[in-house]
Amino acid sequence: MATLNEPKEWVECMAYSPSGEKLGVGSHDNNIYLYNCPDYTFYGKLEGHSSFITSFDWSLDSELIRSVSGDYFLNFWNINA
Repeated sequence: MATLNEPKEWVECMAYSPSGEKLGVGSHDNNIYLYNCPDYTFYGKLEGHSSFITSFDWSLDSELIRSVSGDYFLNFWNINA
């Protein structure tokens, strides 16, 4: 069990990467937060949406994320860039 303190508003969605090495957390503060597994240390924050995150999913290689926000904006992220 872990407490994730980085999101500033409530969490809408969460998903583990296919590799099991990362956890993504989509928040109503318009950001996606990434954590290393299994210890849930903070890895990084994806900023760029102008509305809350409604959903996201990972690519099979666990390097890309596709996300959708409340204003229906679709964004693509490379977490290693």
